[in-house]
Amino acid sequence: MLSEIGAPVNERRYFDDRPTLEEVKQLAAKLPGGVQDLVAVRGRRFREMGLAGKTLSDEQWAQLLVEEPGLWRRPIAIKGDEVVIGYDPEALRRLAGAEEKPEEETAKN
Repeated sequence: MLSEIGAPVNERRYFDDRPTLEEVKQLAAKLPGGVQDLVAVRGRRFREMGLAGKTLSDEQWAQLLVEEPGLWRRPIAIKGDEVVIGYDPEALRRLAGAEEKPEEETAKN
């Protein structure tokens, strides 16, 4: 979506290029909910690992994200200190600095 509105995009595939523990912590520090905001709690991998209801420290969650890329909530868009987690078109447009375009009216015959 970002590339469609002309925003520069550097894509990273977490399954192939896993983030380090330090990168996870740096990203989590930018989020109001910390590392918890990065975890896909409704995802398949979360269920497979039996993580529902588990109480883990932020350090443990961060380590799990390093080891298990299937636990990441995606997409993650970062611009400076601003981060958008998940597919939220309006938030992604704001992050990219794109104006909301009004829908064109269709001509009536």
